Amino acid sequence: MKTFFKKSFFLFLLIIFASSFSAPSLQAATELKLALLAPEGSTWAKVMHDWDKELTQLTQGRVKFKFYFGGVMGDERDVIRKMRYGQVHLSAFTGLGLGVVNPEMRILELPFLAQTYEEIDKISTAFQPKLEAGFKKRGFTLLAWNETGFVHVFSNKPVNSLEDMKGMKWWAWDGDPLVEALYKEVGITPIPLALPDVYTSLQTNLVDAVYSTPLAVLALQWSSRVKYVSDVKLTHASGGILIANDAYKMLSSADRSILEKTAQKYSHILLTRIRNDNEKSYDVLKEQGLKFVSISPVELKRIQEKCIHVWDELAGKLYSKEMLAELKAFLQTLRK
Repeated sequence: MKTFFKKSFFLFLLIIFASSFSAPSLQAATELKLALLAPEGSTWAKVMHDWDKELTQLTQGRVKFKFYFGGVMGDERDVIRKMRYGQVHLSAFTGLGLGVVNPEMRILELPFLAQTYEEIDKISTAFQPKLEAGFKKRGFTLLAWNETGFVHVFSNKPVNSLEDMKGMKWWAWDGDPLVEALYKEVGITPIPLALPDVYTSLQTNLVDAVYSTPLAVLALQWSSRVKYVSDVKLTHASGGILIANDAYKMLSSADRSILEKTAQKYSHILLTRIRNDNEKSYDVLKEQGLKFVSISPVELKRIQEKCIHVWDELAGKLYSKEMLAELKAFLQTLRK
């Protein structure tokens, strides 16, 4: 009898011990925490919900998302830090967030790099594959590339020249080395802020000039706090979906494959919608009363020449000199 009780007690302890390790792993593998700066109801959020539905269906409920929209997990640097500690599993990032993990990808966001989607697509096709390995070795897996769109200047005073730029209070996304170098070249002293703090800062006049895409300005409600839009496409903002390698490894090989395929599918859907919605957003901004400012060709050339100096300045810091030389040669061939 004593032997029976000893065996039963040992079996009971073994079950408790095993369950204490298997339960958290199972939960983490089936519910992936996805953080996003974009608010609920935005183009980004809608596509993420559609992705979640198909992912849940294809994995028969083994993998699904738990969403944290509207920057509730903090700015992109905060989200990356939380991903490293397992508090967040994946996120759709702008180029800033991708660049925090893999700085060399910022070569895709250099000022005046491209002015059309056709050029962007050709540059992306040529250079994105060269950049993907950099994420993996830094603890993340790039599930899909994406974009935010062409970036414009939004302000409460018209920007017609370099001199106009210097007389304003410019927001800079806190910790962005590319924008920091650009402002330094132009002669602007920025006001660094996390993205969730920009709306309040526009309200209180702490800043009176920001840069963003038309769609993002509407989604974040910044458009209600600015009066002018420059028609110059300052740069093109990249984006992408990252998952922490530790979270990625929790999934079975079959579920990883489903996650990757659906990520590619919905990233393509998102890219198409973002481009369409950005084009529609120009009309919405006009309806809201924002005035579009055209910069003269002479002044635009001055601005371009200033901004393009940043390309060489950042070589050896964010990306290699060899990669920049390759990009310049590619552009020369492309534009012939």
